[in-house]
Amino acid sequence: MKIKEGYVLKVIAGQNIVVPIGEEGVNFKGIISLNSTGKLLFENLQKGASENELVDLIFDNYDIEKDEARLDVKDFLAVLKEKKLLQD
Repeated sequence: MKIKEGYVLKVIAGQNIVVPIGEEGVNFKGIISLNSTGKLLFENLQKGASENELVDLIFDNYDIEKDEARLDVKDFLAVLKEKKLLQD
């Protein structure tokens, strides 16, 4: 799974912001602000991480149960799919 080309992660005034560039800047309306967990997931999706890899990443970095990590990742991916930020 991978973030579609045309989206970059920037830190602006201490905030993690996903910014559309190029053609995507015309198609995408708005911006996406991420917390530190979202930033970690987004960065790994830019590298092509699988859903299971993302779950393991959250589980390993935060004090939560594996089932909760899986739900959090599914929710995050659902938002990215809704906003059409993931490659087909």
